[in-house]
Amino acid sequence: MASALRRTTSRTTGDGDWTFAVHEVGRGHPVVLMHGLLTDSRVWAPVTDVLARGHRTLAVDAPGHGNSPPRPIGFTLEDEVDALIAWADRAVAEPAVWIGHSMGGMKAMRIALARPDLVRGLVLVSTQPYAEPDRTRHPFEAMVETVRTDGMSPALADVVARMNFARSFRDDGLARGWIEHFRTIDGEEISGACHAVYRRGDISSRLGEISAPTLVVHGRDDVPIRLAVAQEWAALLPHGRLVELPEVGHTPPCERPNELATVIRRWLDALEESELEESEPAAG
Repeated sequence: MASALRRTTSRTTGDGDWTFAVHEVGRGHPVVLMHGLLTDSRVWAPVTDVLARGHRTLAVDAPGHGNSPPRPIGFTLEDEVDALIAWADRAVAEPAVWIGHSMGGMKAMRIALARPDLVRGLVLVSTQPYAEPDRTRHPFEAMVETVRTDGMSPALADVVARMNFARSFRDDGLARGWIEHFRTIDGEEISGACHAVYRRGDISSRLGEISAPTLVVHGRDDVPIRLAVAQEWAALLPHGRLVELPEVGHTPPCERPNELATVIRRWLDALEESELEESEPAAG
């Protein structure tokens, strides 16, 4: 099986009636990784292979994804963020770098706003702070309802692939592996998370409150979230930096995992060097 579909060591942790599967590897300062809709923590395998050489990496499965049990429709992103914060207070126990792709990035931003003391830095991949426009929310929710009632057809799985992956990647063997995964999706299991994402609020007016160093990574061929959108909101971050990936669609962890890992590792190295310089006493 291809690297990005491999599992790392796993353990399950719960808080109240929330249960998350957390796949942990490595030692050092913590890095928490959160995936996007319809994938799961396996997308981060090539990234954790690199980051675990000096960091404790914890890749979290969202409700109804990977090894995390589903939750019924009705919870919000903020509800899930509260549960993730409770988990992080207990299980991470120090400020972490939070890395989020798409849905995961939406949660990472909300964690930074709710509990900046838990956030050492942010890496936001193919995501946005805005509410979902009605023109896309309605068809997305209709698609979820179709999968709930009729299952995920091969044709609909191909639609999901075209939305997520750049054309140049879709014939890759790894892409075919994820398309096969899309065909196995259970609509009942993922519907709660989907509705939480599609009905999210707009937090763009609060981006100026995010004090943590932030790396924004976005594919130039992203369809669900156009590059111009990323350029707009990344400029609102006080300590943000945008990296654009050419010929990459909405899912860099699948499409360009090694390049993404390199970009993140270099940014982490620079962050740690900056922190070391700040901690050194002034001469004289």
